[in-house]
Amino acid sequence: MDQKRQFRIVGKVWETPDTATFTLQAADHAPFDYLPGQYLSIIFDTRSGEKRRAYSFSSCPGVDALPAITVRRVVNGEFSNFLLSHAKPGDLLSTTEAHGRFVLPSRLPGAIFYIAAGSGITPVMSHLKQLLFSENKGTPRIVLYYANRDSRGTIFKSQLDTWMREFPQQFECTYFFSREKDAAHSLNRHLSNRLLEELLVRHFGGKIGAATLNDTLFYLCAPKALMRMAEMTLRVLDFPDSAIYKETFTPDLQLPQRKLDMTHQHTVIAESRDERIEFRTYEGETILNAALRQGIALPYSCKSGICLSCLATCKEGLVDLDFAEATTRTGPGQTVNTCIGYAVSDRVVLHFE
Repeated sequence: MDQKRQFRIVGKVWETPDTATFTLQAADHAPFDYLPGQYLSIIFDTRSGEKRRAYSFSSCPGVDALPAITVRRVVNGEFSNFLLSHAKPGDLLSTTEAHGRFVLPSRLPGAIFYIAAGSGITPVMSHLKQLLFSENKGTPRIVLYYANRDSRGTIFKSQLDTWMREFPQQFECTYFFSREKDAAHSLNRHLSNRLLEELLVRHFGGKIGAATLNDTLFYLCAPKALMRMAEMTLRVLDFPDSAIYKETFTPDLQLPQRKLDMTHQHTVIAESRDERIEFRTYEGETILNAALRQGIALPYSCKSGICLSCLATCKEGLVDLDFAEATTRTGPGQTVNTCIGYAVSDRVVLHFE
């Protein structure tokens, strides 16, 4: 169920002093499908076992000849530092297939707003290429609010500036710089509730009516605090939850831990279109950890319930999902994050796409 691939690095381009884009080619030259806004999980073998890190595509299928991911250095980040300091063209990377739901709808709205900060621009770039260079060129109206410290550290700034000149009727970008004044298309301010509301109301001519509420989408990819602020502001303005898409790869380290009881077990059946696997999980053990312990390859990436790589549909039984803020019980017809999911009923049947 968990399909693995190998990619050869064929290009490495520095975007900023701490960020590089890696262009990849499938080592077996077999087709590789992905959507703008999705990500690739790179698999690292470490002394403590296999670990995975997700990196968004900055490329766009149909626009770029080869897939590419963009990686920003994280302070004390084991894997981002390895990739930036040591990975080079010719090296092989083990990966998963593409995952992620931070994608564009089949029917485009009249306007799309992006709120990004730092490396959160990466999946947004993939979207922008699709929107600006696809057959749907000309619609929708695209607005990007992009927060950074200064111009020098702003990933893809040169490309964004070029697109503003080339597509003035379709694309606009406002930078929010905390340490730089008087830069073009920028404000020397932090993006706050009040400022975001002012910008949106001004953009829509002083009034946000029903037509706007039903024909506008928002994509948020930034630190949790900024996304939380933006989401609260959008809800105050009456934009529906269905109009707001979020992407984050920052694990929540405060996830609750259950006590393991090896005297009580549950049966889990994991099925896909062409595979069916049955295994047992201990009480207090996540479904994903139980599978991995027994050498069963279920899809996953973050192990913290945020990336959605491990999602399955519950066909039978009950499962508890232990998020940081609350526990949610799910049942037939609902989705299950197996990395934070605990079997409740004696038998659970899950379907993986």
